[in-house]
Amino acid sequence: MRFVDVVVPAEWASETLVHAEFSGDGAGLSPLTWAQRVMWRSIARNGANHVFLNLRRTVPVSARAGAEVPAVARAVGALVGRHGSLRTRVRVVGGEPRQETAAAGVLPLLVCVGAQDGAEAARDTAGRLGDVAFDHAAEWPLRVALVTVADRVRQVVVVFSHSTVDAHAAETVLRELRLIMLRGGLPTPAGPQSVDVARWQHDADRGRSARSIGHWLREWDRLPTPLPLPTSPLPAAGPGLTPPWRRGVLVSSAVDTATRLIAARHRVSGSAVLLAGVAAMATGRHERDRCGLFPMAHNRFRTEYANAVANLGQIGFGVLDLSGRPHFGELLSRVWSASLDGLRHAYYDPVALRHAFEERGVDPASAFAPHYYFNDVRLPVGGVDRVPAVTQDELRAATGRSTFSWTAGLDQASWHLLTHVVDEPAGVGVTLTVDTRHRTLDDVEPFLRGLEELLVEAAFHEVPWPWSPATATAAPTAALPVVAPPPATAAPATAPPVAAAPTTARLVVGGGLTYAEFHGGRDATAPLTWGQRAMWRTVAEFVAPAAYRVLTLPRTLAVSVRAGVDVPRAVRAVGALVARHESLRTRVRPHDGELCQQASAAGRLPVGVHAVPRAVDDPDGAAAAAELAAQLSGSPFDHAVEYPLRVALVTVDDRVRQIVLVFSHCAVDFHAATTVLRDLRVLLLRGSLDSPPGLQSLDLAARERTTGLRRSQRAVAYWVRQFTGLPMNLADPVGSGSTPRYRQGSLVSPAAHHAGRLVAARHGVSTSTVLVAATAAVLTGDGGQDACGIVVMANNRFPPGYDHAVATLNQIGLCRLDLADRPDFAELLSRAGRASLDAYRHAYYDPAEFERAFTDLGHDHRSVLAPLCYLNDTRLASEVDPGAVGPDEAALRGMVTPGAVRWVGELDRFAWRCRVQVRDAPGAVELVVTADTRYLPAERAERLLSGVEALLVEAAFHEVPWPWSPTVRAAPAG
Repeated sequence: MRFVDVVVPAEWASETLVHAEFSGDGAGLSPLTWAQRVMWRSIARNGANHVFLNLRRTVPVSARAGAEVPAVARAVGALVGRHGSLRTRVRVVGGEPRQETAAAGVLPLLVCVGAQDGAEAARDTAGRLGDVAFDHAAEWPLRVALVTVADRVRQVVVVFSHSTVDAHAAETVLRELRLIMLRGGLPTPAGPQSVDVARWQHDADRGRSARSIGHWLREWDRLPTPLPLPTSPLPAAGPGLTPPWRRGVLVSSAVDTATRLIAARHRVSGSAVLLAGVAAMATGRHERDRCGLFPMAHNRFRTEYANAVANLGQIGFGVLDLSGRPHFGELLSRVWSASLDGLRHAYYDPVALRHAFEERGVDPASAFAPHYYFNDVRLPVGGVDRVPAVTQDELRAATGRSTFSWTAGLDQASWHLLTHVVDEPAGVGVTLTVDTRHRTLDDVEPFLRGLEELLVEAAFHEVPWPWSPATATAAPTAALPVVAPPPATAAPATAPPVAAAPTTARLVVGGGLTYAEFHGGRDATAPLTWGQRAMWRTVAEFVAPAAYRVLTLPRTLAVSVRAGVDVPRAVRAVGALVARHESLRTRVRPHDGELCQQASAAGRLPVGVHAVPRAVDDPDGAAAAAELAAQLSGSPFDHAVEYPLRVALVTVDDRVRQIVLVFSHCAVDFHAATTVLRDLRVLLLRGSLDSPPGLQSLDLAARERTTGLRRSQRAVAYWVRQFTGLPMNLADPVGSGSTPRYRQGSLVSPAAHHAGRLVAARHGVSTSTVLVAATAAVLTGDGGQDACGIVVMANNRFPPGYDHAVATLNQIGLCRLDLADRPDFAELLSRAGRASLDAYRHAYYDPAEFERAFTDLGHDHRSVLAPLCYLNDTRLASEVDPGAVGPDEAALRGMVTPGAVRWVGELDRFAWRCRVQVRDAPGAVELVVTADTRYLPAERAERLLSGVEALLVEAAFHEVPWPWSPTVRAAPAG
């Protein structure tokens, strides 16, 4: 049996698969369990949310065990045969979902090759297997991969579907897998399976369900009616972000230590302490006497359920009494009591519960959603938790090492606010998820920081109502309705959320994290600039990960050892830089129904710190900086929550030697990035800057909405005139293309670099004009067209005051060349110079107005320019000095290397059929073509790059008549 195509990409069929055969008892059909019904209803309403529903686990295998692939496959088969839940699928039978357990079958195991202990390959494989939703009707509820090193299995990756197991069941299964691999089998019987639980729930447990539903109804009656919703400085409802649910994570050793101190002091569990802390932060600023607690229960209190391999987790409900404004210690006692009462009644038929509320006119889907959901997903480790030996000053100092970051958002969730607590190597991770249609993102970090400060204060002192320690970070002004986590005896059944997109804190592997504080600016909101709008459209259209990297601008600033810059000094300089340039502290969010940019007056930018372990291996930190730049630029920015700048410091012997900055292209362009780096150099050396900053994105947005409107209208009219009747170079496909469809080729050419400078000096034009003319010549020289269109990128720094602007100003322009009279290359250069200037003068416009104009002409504005060649010269080097001496003809021709074009990448999607990028390279120029192989086959794209090089070399010393095909000449003697 193979993975079905709907679950696993078809290209995996070419990978190595082995098969684990299994057989066992308990085959047949049965109803869904109560927990399965909740999950199935959620999938039907919201779609599969596999971020939560797929449980990723990894089992390391000791090198001494010497496990071979066949032996591990037999162990997996024995495990699946032992547990009916692992060979159970959910299918619709007679209009109702049912679970069907197979008596026998085959489970495919993916075999991957790793290095060292295989841990890195295991992490990658877990992501591959876990990032795809299960097909519950066709697929077994677990996926397994074996990671081998030197033909021995070193890691077993298991991804469970939440349909038949929960987190506790997953741990039971993995524990037994370890024993089976070591001993070959298990003498003890397996615990209850999913079908056993379903049978009990539909028979003996009905009375228990009725008692639980009665408890829910009584507790609901205790809540104030109508329940007042929390207030917020922003509107309570709005368009929200995409995806709507956003998640912030605080990783804190201080929270972990303080929780254990409080638990020992008050003789309660650590989960109860966290429950009380969240309750305090959520309820301390409103006047209600009661609020609801919605804890997740694992429902394993009954002896027979202790080792059940099934999904048993359900939500409990209780009411917390806040009358008398208790101090934190008393609040902790009340939370403990109310949560236990809720957990005892968290085992019920969800259909019966829903009907009971609907009979009272209450829709649970909407009535419960505004409450605050909390789930402590940590698993108990057993034993007695020792009281940490720590002073108050040490504990407070630990808060400085806590890290806050944003992680991947969610498209669907059942609550407006959710909190999860997970184990982390650095302490605990507290994740707060908010529905941005109902809550503002600005409350997330203050809430989590305030929780940390509250627990640190409560570890050594009694904290009175409203439970706001004097030293705490400002808590959110919104009064949030409480949903509490379970105490330690009620560990959850839901898996912790898995981050899909790494943040700065996660990316600086092996390094520390600090923060650059900035303040003194303005809190302001403005529409996007024209350049931002154009870039945003690119963000929306490019979905391939490789394409996202086009939208990040990595830069590295080397710091001399003589400067003596330490980490605090560098962090202060970064903070001053962000305070100086408003564009670097601006995020993109919906406002009044329109996507806008919002500048922050104050805040903190995370700064990674990476120390080179051995100075002799990387004396100036350049190698580490290159690796960090690749890491930080490898993922797209989340512009709604993340500032458009990522920073990391590389230290050698406690001195900062490299500063890595990665900009979002939606906030700055190449010229702005250069301006920012220049300012950072001065701030590092002098600590301040006397000159005022250039224009920022908000300034440009204001100008574009007023004085810029007529400029935009003229530019769009120019586009329409020049485009009309323009031949399309790549209008018709010439073949089926390759797979993937788009290929990237690179030519690093010293010859093109020097020849372009010689041609530019000889004819009095820029090297960019030389490349425009050469590209047009090679594309059209063998055809009969009378005109050629080249799309070029303009930096739009011509208007007064725009030269030092820190913003995204670059937009595309259209360069139209007249070829009717078959000019020689010298004349083509002259025409290219004039046409390029025309294009640059009309490359500053409102993209929405541009789109309307082409739509009115009957074109699809998203693809109308695709048949033209797009040339983007991204070089930052200064133009050639006309008096500079270049190589002679013999030396220049000697620089040409036949067959030097290398294929460097592939893409599934791209917006252009032919894009040529021009990049700086040491002593050379790099020409990179991205070709749609349906219209520009790989061999023709290769000829395009080599043809530009050959033409420039010829034109450096000779006249080149039309059709601009240089005669191959031997290098002159000598």
